[in-house]
Amino acid sequence: MSDDFIMMPIMFAKSFRPPNVPAWGQAHKDWMKMYTRFAQVGGPVHEIPSSECRVRVSGSVRDKHGVPVASLSGTTHPETVRTTKYMIERAKEWLAASGAESIYAGTPGLGLSAGQHQAGTCRMGLDPRDSVVDLRCRVHGHDNLFVADSSVHVTNGGFNPVLTIMALSFRTSEGIIGSW
Repeated sequence: MSDDFIMMPIMFAKSFRPPNVPAWGQAHKDWMKMYTRFAQVGGPVHEIPSSECRVRVSGSVRDKHGVPVASLSGTTHPETVRTTKYMIERAKEWLAASGAESIYAGTPGLGLSAGQHQAGTCRMGLDPRDSVVDLRCRVHGHDNLFVADSSVHVTNGGFNPVLTIMALSFRTSEGIIGSW
């Protein structure tokens, strides 16, 4: 667990305003005065992969250039929600022990996950029936199509995946130039 997120005041107001504080007026201004005394405590939660989750190309929605956008479907796994609730309770205990005057948290639930460090949309594997890319991150059945991002590993676990993404990208680049 950590308090390692430093945010701008506008993001603080948008993301951390308790339900009993209005988004405008004197009560909001009074609440914002505590911005410099605020601590957000959280920790990484391993998001369990779910076979129902999909990223598809939308058949009806297009961006301003006329290109079809990504369409996300599915929901978080119940175990991810359970673990998140557990972590929230530990964070509350930590804050209470530190002398926090006011402690509040949202209630996690099942929902579409599309936050940071997404993974798993182009699973790496040996069998094209249950994976998108081979061990060189080349799309099965295509000699010149490679994927070099976090989508090739099934899950990020409980850690920031940046180094894994970099390692896979280096390995993929070796596959692209044919030296692997």
